[in-house]
Amino acid sequence: MKNKIKKLNRKIPRKEAGRKVTINELALMIGKGFAGVDAKFAQVNERFTQMDERFDRMEMKLDSLERRIFAIEDILTEHGKDIREIKEDVKEIKTELRTLKKVDNGNSDKIFGLEQRVKVLEVKTG
Repeated sequence: MKNKIKKLNRKIPRKEAGRKVTINELALMIGKGFAGVDAKFAQVNERFTQMDERFDRMEMKLDSLERRIFAIEDILTEHGKDIREIKEDVKEIKTELRTLKKVDNGNSDKIFGLEQRVKVLEVKTG
């Protein structure tokens, strides 16, 4: 601020420092001052507009990511239910195969093959 006052004082020649300023001159000086302020406000306003646009884009991206997360959560929920159901089915099948194996005295190749497939399913379902 002090620098601006010094600059203004330098612009006025010393012999004019004591002269009276007319209303028109004062109005022009004030007008020039406001013109500079208006330009600065326009720059600030432009920056805020750009920031608003950036925030809008970010908000859209966040909404998109949120939708994707919900979709993944839904899939995992459904998939988790499926896995639990599969584990129960595999457990039941394994129990029934053991029962049939006892009845058959372990002579059936088909029971053996099914037991091997059940073991693979147990590994895959964790």
